[in-house]
Amino acid sequence: MSDLSKEIPIKMVKPEFLDFINYNICKAYSEIHGKEAAEEFFRHVGEIGFKELQKRIEFPSREPYDVLRRVGEFLEEMGYMAKIQLTKVADDEVIIEMFGVSVIESSMRLINEGASPSHIMTNLMFAALKELCGLRAEIEDLTLEQPSKETGYAKERWILKKL
Repeated sequence: MSDLSKEIPIKMVKPEFLDFINYNICKAYSEIHGKEAAEEFFRHVGEIGFKELQKRIEFPSREPYDVLRRVGEFLEEMGYMAKIQLTKVADDEVIIEMFGVSVIESSMRLINEGASPSHIMTNLMFAALKELCGLRAEIEDLTLEQPSKETGYAKERWILKKL
């Protein structure tokens, strides 16, 4: 029996493929079920994703900043984005900066078309805050210009509130 991994080179998934898949799934769900149902669906995807994430990584702290940082580190390690930077402004406020987000082009396109993006990072973080901290977040976009596919940059202020 031969080892196929030595005979057939394994290619890494490119971020553009994630963007391609993200658009197709989000667009189809939004068209069939509507934008609001898609938003609810993707929130549930985040809840399921967080349960799966807890099987893969530890969350030693229940402090909201640490929980958000841990989810962000996972997404960065997996290549969802090139880099994430979190700044704790206060106990109830965090600034999140994302660089090189793999699904930025599809997300912008979906928003412009009136469909719902998956917001996988946001929905994973929402689920983590709810489950581990008993909190929810309100988000304010701080990006001075619209995120661009060239930079994949976005900046948000997260205000944390009790459920």
